[in-house]
Amino acid sequence: MGRHPRPLPAPRRAAPPLPAAADVLRALNTVLAPLVRLLLVSGIDYTRLAAELKPLFVEQAQRELLRSGQRDTDSAISALSGVHRKDIRSWRVDGLSARIAQEVSVSSQVFARWSQDPAYRDRGKRPRALPRSGPAPSFESLARAVTQDVHPYTILTELLRLGLVQVQTVKGVETVLPHREGFVPPAGSLELLELFGANLADHAAAAVGNLLGSDAQLEQSVFAQGITEESARALGELARKLWAQARADMIAEASRRYDADRGRAEATRRMRFGAYYWAPQDDDGAPAAAGSAQGDARD
Repeated sequence: MGRHPRPLPAPRRAAPPLPAAADVLRALNTVLAPLVRLLLVSGIDYTRLAAELKPLFVEQAQRELLRSGQRDTDSAISALSGVHRKDIRSWRVDGLSARIAQEVSVSSQVFARWSQDPAYRDRGKRPRALPRSGPAPSFESLARAVTQDVHPYTILTELLRLGLVQVQTVKGVETVLPHREGFVPPAGSLELLELFGANLADHAAAAVGNLLGSDAQLEQSVFAQGITEESARALGELARKLWAQARADMIAEASRRYDADRGRAEATRRMRFGAYYWAPQDDDGAPAAAGSAQGDARD
């Protein structure tokens, strides 16, 4: 009777191949083009950007070393980031410029409650017009349901400043009417700039994680090339309708789960769900193929 064959070792999960540096740079050229446009029209040139990027490279190099179990010595950080060791020593002493985590503003919290609470929605499940004051449902009761620390008048004046609501007299009652597109700060405002940074950062983090083989995250889009301006407008309207429904559903479920998880020690995660639609009138961006409609996904 022969011996049993030696058991084979359990196969290890192969690490995903890393993209070639030249390919990464080629992809980043496409990604960075609109961001460079923003920098230039904002008066930020290459020299100033390079100065801002140096501590960012140092910080991310340190995180990558620690993530891979290596020591974050000055030499290791310098070798990985390309930043001179004397600059890294200075960073050790002085620290990086503060990066303040932005909490969700009271204004956006009010809009979220307005969008998901059935008491404040109309039959179409959209935020309804509300009397400015009085018992629920009113803007006063909505604001106080979100926070007791900020007066409803202060919240209302901030929403008016942002152009997100208007106040009209309807049948003799002072009424607050919401912006139908939801919480969309005006162009050029600090609020919109903060949303810009948060949205693009999380989108990029999901895409980079997928590229590097982390747990796959939802990051999808639908692409069409070779359509008319009329079709582009019609598809844009469809995108807004689809987003409005998805947004309402996600706010309702996220609010329910937030209330259930509040106070639990393990409630340390955060999430972001978004959508975008882009139909340029010129040749911005590199089309994947002419005369086609397709979807791409990683989830």
